[in-house]
Amino acid sequence: MSVAAAPRLSIISPVQDFLFFFLSASVVLIAWAATAVFHVEPFYVLATVGVVSNGPHLIATWSRVYFDRREVKERPIALLVMPGLIFVFVALVTWKAGYPGARLLNSTILYWATWHFVAQNWGILRIYQRKSGEPETSLALKLERPMLLLFVVWCVLYRLHTGPRMLFGTEIFHVVPPREVVLGLLVPVLGLFGVYLAQRVREHDRPWAKAAWVRFGFLFCAFLGFFVPFQMITTDDTSAFAAAACWHGFQYLGMVRFYHRNTWRSGVDPNAKIISWLSQPGWQRGTLYVAFLLSLAGAVYGVIYGLSLVTREAGWNFATWGGVVWITLTLSHYWLDGVIWKLRRPELARRVGLETAPA
Repeated sequence: MSVAAAPRLSIISPVQDFLFFFLSASVVLIAWAATAVFHVEPFYVLATVGVVSNGPHLIATWSRVYFDRREVKERPIALLVMPGLIFVFVALVTWKAGYPGARLLNSTILYWATWHFVAQNWGILRIYQRKSGEPETSLALKLERPMLLLFVVWCVLYRLHTGPRMLFGTEIFHVVPPREVVLGLLVPVLGLFGVYLAQRVREHDRPWAKAAWVRFGFLFCAFLGFFVPFQMITTDDTSAFAAAACWHGFQYLGMVRFYHRNTWRSGVDPNAKIISWLSQPGWQRGTLYVAFLLSLAGAVYGVIYGLSLVTREAGWNFATWGGVVWITLTLSHYWLDGVIWKLRRPELARRVGLETAPA
């Protein structure tokens, strides 16, 4: 793999990296305090997250995908047909399957979201790696991915072992792992961490050492972001999910905004007039971009209200359609991100500030 000529300590800028990729993890502690200390109703925690983070980050996917003609033209089935099929599936399950359907949908959200959050953190970590100049042969670098994956697997297994095993008031499909398995997984987790830390200390004088410690800090924030919802918010499944989603959403908003700014830095593109114009420098454009996301979110609520008026005699009210649309947007977001964020694609690598794609 080709690497940058000189180590880079940030993806966007030191300040913005700190805000979006490091400080953002602290929101899980805010959600924990709201739940455990101040006993805030879970609905208010979820609603707050929906307004400040989760909703805008779902809509940000649209700005990344549907406002660039080339994206849709290149992959119409993945970007148009698949989200449509997800909507049909969610609507049919909601209509026909009752409580078992709710279990299926909520279980899908929980497990897919967990993988989705892991994948995003790994992607950000991978960009840091490639900007750092650290060679692929580095042992510590090779350990970062298994450390992240095994730690999250341990968090999930621990939660399944201790409970609660719920999401939005519905029991998820699960198995209860034995205590020996949960505790046993800590051995490789702690072992990898020990080897990793020793290797980082041993390589303190290498050219990429400072950048490597930045990645170590990012890994610590990722561990915090997963540990608190899975291990500390143990009495309220809704707030636990909201905490992780809020942290994930802020990360995503920072990455998408950087993608737009980097992609359209040469000026307005006729193939993406709206989003390329909103991505030009200046706080005014940034403010308009936020207003753009909020207006799209408002349009979604308008569609939900209109659908509820049409189907109210059939028993599908605003809450029913709200659930169907939210689940559709959520699962579609997971699907779309799995398609569009592939660093092995040279064009994407360039648009996130990397000169070359991995070999």
